[in-house]
Amino acid sequence: MSFVEQNYVTWRTKYLRSYQDGLYIYYKEQSEGLSEMTCSEAHGYGMLISVSKNNQQDFDGLYRYFTRFRNRKGLMQWQQKTARGGQFVPGDEGGENCATDGDVDICTALFVAAKKWGRGGANGEIDYRQAAVELAGCIYHHCIHPQTHMPLIGDWADPGDDAYLLTRPSDFILAGYLIFYYEDTQRQQQWGDVINAIINSIQQQHSLNPQTGLIADFLKLDSRSGTYQPARGKVLESKHDGDYNWNSCRVPWRIGHYYMLTRDERVRPILETQAHFFAQQLARGGGGGDCGIKAGYRLNGQCIADYTDMAFVAPACFLFWLLGWQQQLTQIMGDMREMEQTYFGESIGMLCMLNANVPL
Repeated sequence: MSFVEQNYVTWRTKYLRSYQDGLYIYYKEQSEGLSEMTCSEAHGYGMLISVSKNNQQDFDGLYRYFTRFRNRKGLMQWQQKTARGGQFVPGDEGGENCATDGDVDICTALFVAAKKWGRGGANGEIDYRQAAVELAGCIYHHCIHPQTHMPLIGDWADPGDDAYLLTRPSDFILAGYLIFYYEDTQRQQQWGDVINAIINSIQQQHSLNPQTGLIADFLKLDSRSGTYQPARGKVLESKHDGDYNWNSCRVPWRIGHYYMLTRDERVRPILETQAHFFAQQLARGGGGGDCGIKAGYRLNGQCIADYTDMAFVAPACFLFWLLGWQQQLTQIMGDMREMEQTYFGESIGMLCMLNANVPL
């Protein structure tokens, strides 16, 4: 069994679970005893992993679950929890609202499934392409800022709200928007505008921190300049919203995957800057799982955590692989084999591995 296959079997056994006629990705730790079961982010990861591994049975089970938990805008409710009777209901914190990244990943997976399988279900009743085009339309109408063409943080951010000024760089899923550009032909120009707007913002963020290339968890639109700036203090989740933290840890992988597919030179400079920064951090590690890349940084490179996590390490590993930095790749992979695994880090690690080995 290959290393990728071994990791996939482990991931699937730990996180894939059934609910009624569908499947979902369990995203908490069993020992915590929490009622929250899954979220749209996890579901998107599950659908991407399943289609990449050519597992149509799992994919269709995940699709059926997705259709059960779509909201009135056609997007997936961001979180489900168990009620007293065991049935799943929306989570407490605006559980019926969507979170943009989950729907983008689900839609991407559906377009890939359409190219790979055409139709799904026991009797061919699932038209993947039709479902993908419909979802892409919902994403565009509810999750993209109509003036700046940047991703909104969800369908609940309304004009006039502070949240409407925010964008979350973990939603800079350029490979997904690229697939939308080619496959959602009725909105091709609009998806091109989204890609260009995100790349312009990435270049601007790089100019703000040219020594690290790190991008904040949240950016806020400055109405005077018309540009997005790193958040100051808490704008949605924590005091670290303006730091490179648990959202933006995915950004090097997301930008890197797009570069892998396109070789778009506009994004290469920030990838190289990030790789140099992570290489410097890696050199400080003690080995044996004590990776020098830690779980959070200020944008100037100052560390804000004294521990590491796969969610931060796997995207850096993907960069070293992409750029051909063999010495760093060997070292970081050694560290990763010793690291503790949880849903978030393990899922990101699985996707980084699959993106490097299975072209979309």
